[in-house]
Amino acid sequence: MKKNNITVIMGTAKLLNKNTVQVTGADEKTQQLSTDNILVATGSQPSVPPAFPVDGEKVVTYREAILQKKIPASVVIIGAGAIGLEFATIWSAYGTKVTLVEMLLRIAPLEDEEVSAELTRAFNKRGIQTLTGTRVQTIQTNPAGVKVTVADEKGEQVLEAEQALVAIGFKPNTANLGLEEMGVALTDRHFIQVDGRMSTNVPGIWAIGDVTGKLLLAHVASTQGKLCAEAMAGKDTRPINYTMVPRATYSQPQVASFGLTEAQAEEKGLNYKAGKFPFIANGKALGLGESGGFAKVLVDAQTGEILGAHLIGPEVSELLPELTLAWKNELTITEIGDNIHAHPTLSEVLMEAAENAEDRAIHI
Repeated sequence: MKKNNITVIMGTAKLLNKNTVQVTGADEKTQQLSTDNILVATGSQPSVPPAFPVDGEKVVTYREAILQKKIPASVVIIGAGAIGLEFATIWSAYGTKVTLVEMLLRIAPLEDEEVSAELTRAFNKRGIQTLTGTRVQTIQTNPAGVKVTVADEKGEQVLEAEQALVAIGFKPNTANLGLEEMGVALTDRHFIQVDGRMSTNVPGIWAIGDVTGKLLLAHVASTQGKLCAEAMAGKDTRPINYTMVPRATYSQPQVASFGLTEAQAEEKGLNYKAGKFPFIANGKALGLGESGGFAKVLVDAQTGEILGAHLIGPEVSELLPELTLAWKNELTITEIGDNIHAHPTLSEVLMEAAENAEDRAIHI
């Protein structure tokens, strides 16, 4: 920050008008800052239903969970998205008895269905119990921990554990900023509405990151920040295609994806082909002792255009950039398959999946 001559003022901010921000410091003293542009990057916080008694000890969000100095002997994780999956991986590795509860019909519900199924098998093999299509009715605390009453189509059951982690999503930090008074448009869930340049409906007020509700990932916020700064400077910018942004979940095994899932491609009525290759046939994965999972690519059946990719296995988050770079530069799946990959490497699964998509695979 110092190197870039950025002045940092600590305090609580509120917009007074589109050119003025009032900052209140810890000593309650206020100052007003005048500017041509105001950028809101206040992020988000865990979304917790009022009926869930989060106390920071027995019922926690990811904030308390990541800072606590103890390892719970048992835990019920509510929500099987990225946060829930990553904590399930960490805690189970330390010997914690983990139960995952997901209201939707599968864990990792935003990922491709085959990825969810593979991850479920891997988790169950590690002793992580997964309850899908299951809704949390109540959470009660007691001296020993928590009692979580859940229900599915078969009825109710009570899960007992030392701790419960609520990981069902996030809400934006937009309250008390003066946005409504300024007429800044918000969504029904109170995220700030922005255009492709990160501008709000009020000229001179911009927003980036989780507070926009676009895709709540750190690398998305960083990209938005750079795009927004260029837009403020009057430079030409290109809107972000959020569907094609890389996504990663650091569970064990890792999950990485971008673009359309098979269900989404079918929903759109696209004529597509899928190419798939398992890590069990990859020499590097076998050498690492992590041979579970696969790489799957979806391509347009006529043109070979890459529509999406879905990977689960060792270090797959490191493999995704080859595919997103190819998509951004309008390469087809043929170029991926023809690109010589060093052997043995994990990235060979991309070449093999690409060849499989064109019905010219020789190792599967």
